[in-house]
Amino acid sequence: MFKLVVRVVVRKAKIGIHLGRRRSICILVLATFLLVWYSCGWLITITSKALLPPPPPDQNLDHFRRNRSLAHYMDNIQVLIEPSTTPCAGAEEVPVLILVSSAPLNYENRQAVRTTWGKHQPTYFVMGLNSNDVDEQLVDNYVESKQYGDLVLFELHDHYQNLTLKSALMIQWALRNCPQAEFMFKTDDDVLVNPWTLKLVLKENPDAALLGYKIEDTLVHRDEYTKWFMPRWLFNTDVVPQYLSGTGYLINGVNLENILKKAYKVPLVNLEDVYFTYLVAHRTLSLPLTHDRRLSPHKPWLPLACAYWTLASMHSLSPDEMATAWSKIENIADLDASCSFFKSYLESDFLLY
Repeated sequence: MFKLVVRVVVRKAKIGIHLGRRRSICILVLATFLLVWYSCGWLITITSKALLPPPPPDQNLDHFRRNRSLAHYMDNIQVLIEPSTTPCAGAEEVPVLILVSSAPLNYENRQAVRTTWGKHQPTYFVMGLNSNDVDEQLVDNYVESKQYGDLVLFELHDHYQNLTLKSALMIQWALRNCPQAEFMFKTDDDVLVNPWTLKLVLKENPDAALLGYKIEDTLVHRDEYTKWFMPRWLFNTDVVPQYLSGTGYLINGVNLENILKKAYKVPLVNLEDVYFTYLVAHRTLSLPLTHDRRLSPHKPWLPLACAYWTLASMHSLSPDEMATAWSKIENIADLDASCSFFKSYLESDFLLY
């Protein structure tokens, strides 16, 4: 009996030792797995950072670290080329002045605008200097300006991170050269404007302070490899409550001067639509932002005449696409009745991309 008890005790001890070894091996394997897992993650992160190219030069925001005062920059930027005369001179009423943000090398885009919608209302192209070959650009732009009389060229490095300064210069130029404009329409050179629908938008919203495609509760881009990158030191909050898309928005002429004056007191950020429509106009001046989907940051994915006709502006069109779309709407001022059957469908953003 005693021997049996001893054998049982010894067997249990051996089982306990065996289980203990098993448990230790399992813990060791698990610890090794976790160590390898985290080491691989760390190695991948370090390697990817080493292999990734540096952020694009246009993402350099060091000038905002040095100075975020709009007045500092505006006082040091000169107009190099501008029209000798404008349709605003002597005109009692100008329903809308359109200022198009363009780049020095985007001649084809400007030509597409000139030969389509730009000939229907006062339209001017605002741009800065290309840092690669300033002298050659100045000669080309001077010749272009003499031919068309629609260029406004500033002594400003033209790149994406300076769009806020460019928009401020647009407002300043509009106040000086066309103070009687009822609205200033800021847009881009890859945007197609339908002047007939734009006229309807203005007629329906004569008292709107700012009018455009309103975007709400959007997350701030913290990835420096995106063109919309905005670092935390420049904009501390992670969500922008509301702003109007910079692809095309209208500012009531009565608010232009006040917006520019107040902007001199609001620290700059690199996204011009967030800066002017949200930080300055809405948050600081308490001006309401009116949403109108017809001022669209998208374009129809179905290239139908009625789809183009229902929009006042549409974004991201190549020069060829702009010419094709314009050919569908140029001579259809009476097409609105024909499109009324599809109106409920065409007023949905589902058809846009």
